[in-house]
Amino acid sequence: MILTKDNYFSKEADMEYMSVSQWKLFYECEAKALATIQEKESATFKEAFLEGQLFEAIVSGDEKLFIAQHPELISSRGATAGQLKANFIKVANAAEKFNSQKFFTDIVEKCEKQVILTAEFCDVKVKCAIDLFDKMTNSIYDIKCMKDFKEQWNKEEKAYEPWYYVYGYVLQLAVYREIVKQNFGNPLEIGLIAATKEDSPDIQALSFSNDLLDLEFEKFKSKIKRYDLIKKGFVEPIQCGCCDYCKSIKNIKEFEVIK
Repeated sequence: MILTKDNYFSKEADMEYMSVSQWKLFYECEAKALATIQEKESATFKEAFLEGQLFEAIVSGDEKLFIAQHPELISSRGATAGQLKANFIKVANAAEKFNSQKFFTDIVEKCEKQVILTAEFCDVKVKCAIDLFDKMTNSIYDIKCMKDFKEQWNKEEKAYEPWYYVYGYVLQLAVYREIVKQNFGNPLEIGLIAATKEDSPDIQALSFSNDLLDLEFEKFKSKIKRYDLIKKGFVEPIQCGCCDYCKSIKNIKEFEVIK
């Protein structure tokens, strides 16, 4: 299957290829991830997804076209009728703050947007759509619009950690690096550039050491084969027992003995 912008988020593409977002779903709960992939017919345009897409459209200069294609962004009632809904106004303000930084806009201007690439690791096909890619230097830039930059609770580690770890963005860049290496060679630069949706938007530009990216990629590789086998029906998924999906399919057949 040849991936395009039209079929990248399709069920067929998700069945044939692993992605970082898919991997993270499996890492959170294998049972829920499998159900999500099997039931999905097309991209799910949830509010958070739309917010991210709007942010990228404004940063890339495609704001008018994107809004025209997504009328659900616009309020249809009350005093705000015809204007962006409140949550999307915050996204627009974050993008405005982002675009006020010459360091950021210089990166955007020299890069191609939403570059789709594929690679293969551990006999598993992997796909990615890189936000910003500089083909002259193989440099990779991921852009994010966050609620804030506060530390987040990591359930696995039982501790607060930086937002970019908890949300898996370092792992994401580690996988992108390896995909680019397979296709073109070593990237010169790898960066995460972000703005927040706070009343007074904040901005950050982060890069990560090769040692740290190596560790995250090893974590990705350690699970990818199992997740692919689950997706193909060769391995039974494990239920986490805590997510909404697991609770929805819960079926009690006997007493749980407490000692």
